[in-house]
Amino acid sequence: MEVRTAYEFISKDYDAHRDRSPYFKIIEGLTRRCFLENTAEKTYEKGLDLGCGTGRNIPYFLEKCGEVKAVDYTPGMLSHARQIFQDDPRVEMMIADARDLPFPDESFDLIGSFKVLPHVPNVEQALREIARVAKKRSTIFTEFYSPWSFRWLLNRMKHHTHWHKVDQATDLLRQAGLHPRKVYGLRTFVITEYLCYLPGAYRLFDYLENRFTNSKLNRFSGYYIIVSEK
Repeated sequence: MEVRTAYEFISKDYDAHRDRSPYFKIIEGLTRRCFLENTAEKTYEKGLDLGCGTGRNIPYFLEKCGEVKAVDYTPGMLSHARQIFQDDPRVEMMIADARDLPFPDESFDLIGSFKVLPHVPNVEQALREIARVAKKRSTIFTEFYSPWSFRWLLNRMKHHTHWHKVDQATDLLRQAGLHPRKVYGLRTFVITEYLCYLPGAYRLFDYLENRFTNSKLNRFSGYYIIVSEK
């Protein structure tokens, strides 16, 4: 299934599913932790949420940036974000391809791309575009999927997906002109989402995921976020 078609289909239940799932509470909590720990005591002029989807991460950018550009490849996903942030003058949304961003060089000092790059054909070009629009000394978050994970073993996604080992992803970032600094692992211990519904399981998995997110175990995480600078 083509990427845009797949995400148009899941956009209908995207937020409702995540709002009711303890699994996504853990995953999104780790994403927020990673974001805030690496932007602490900093403010930014312009932020780019690349692949913003329904806008679930836009509030993180608004806490730190005076202005936010939020782009996505899928109209159905972006329409949900527009409903939420249409009255906020700090947010501008548009359809865009990660491989050909409609922004001048060195436009942003904070960039985040979460759960997007694994679904972009020619991810190398997307990373070069991120590096191009990033200002010097900018903070950049990029998320990848590991082939050494429970998630890979249980993968049933039919649309385009890349799987990168941590060292492969860091090499790609360096080749694009970025400098990886930290790695945060997500879904290292959760074999499947449904385990989080068992009594007591949410607290256990939330503790384990947070305790070991920065450990060498993150190479086995279903998702991992690399924090880079330019």
